[in-house]
Amino acid sequence: METRRLILRPFESEDAEAAFVWFGDPIVMRFTPAGPDTSIEQTKARLANYQVHQTEHGFSKWIVLDRHLGRPIGDSGLVVLQENGWVDLGFRFAQPYWGKGLATEVASAWVRAAFDDFHIGRLTAIVHPENLASIRILEKLGFLTERRDTIAGMKSIVFSLRANDGETDSCFHHRMSIDWTRGDLHEGLRCFHSGAFFEAHEHWESVWLMAEEPEKTFLQGLIQVAAAFHHFQRGNRAGTISLLRSALRRLDGYAPAFAGIAVEPLCTTIRLWLEALETVSQSPPPPLPQLQLEERGSPP
Repeated sequence: METRRLILRPFESEDAEAAFVWFGDPIVMRFTPAGPDTSIEQTKARLANYQVHQTEHGFSKWIVLDRHLGRPIGDSGLVVLQENGWVDLGFRFAQPYWGKGLATEVASAWVRAAFDDFHIGRLTAIVHPENLASIRILEKLGFLTERRDTIAGMKSIVFSLRANDGETDSCFHHRMSIDWTRGDLHEGLRCFHSGAFFEAHEHWESVWLMAEEPEKTFLQGLIQVAAAFHHFQRGNRAGTISLLRSALRRLDGYAPAFAGIAVEPLCTTIRLWLEALETVSQSPPPPLPQLQLEERGSPP
């Protein structure tokens, strides 16, 4: 299984040494019931259990590799909890890979695989109440809180997500609908309007990773606008022009209003900026763009 930045595959015995880097890390394993592995032998036994689970169910916890470097950086996957009758989603990464949106990316891939490939009707996720980062990821994916409980001796919040009967992942996509009043879209919009363009780009990218067309290309255009003005703030004129051109190519194909954004005035502002940047002029540049919200967007 592959995503934009990651490759996932079942664990092999030879992965134990690399995996011990995070399985043996007390900080990474802080919110797991059993805590960190204290020896590589424990990690070998853990991987052996994952391999048995893979043989029995066709899925398990899989190793996560950096797609470009081929380097092991974490694990993620689905585990059947027989005593509860659950299929549980989990994900974790070595510390250097935190804060990059990778957990959202890999969890999103497993949700799609669970509903589309393995035809699982309901997923759960068990999270320690203090594990705020994982809670935020699950909420992004549309998981709902079921209850608080003690699972395997750990105080936990039980989250769940259901697939629609007779449908594939349409329920999941519906939960990923564009809503500029909350979550990363809202935070990105606030950052964009305050001139924090890099932060806006980061917030929107986490939503873009889970979006489907036509929203995916639209969000990519907005991300490129934010990235362009980040480059402008850093004095990179050529980078600004390149990114604005690319954004305009993407956004020009959409209706005057789409996904809650007034597209036409945004494209007009981009053209004004390109004209100013591509000509030798002593005039000040146009005002920085502002995204105007519409009551309702329409498809292209």
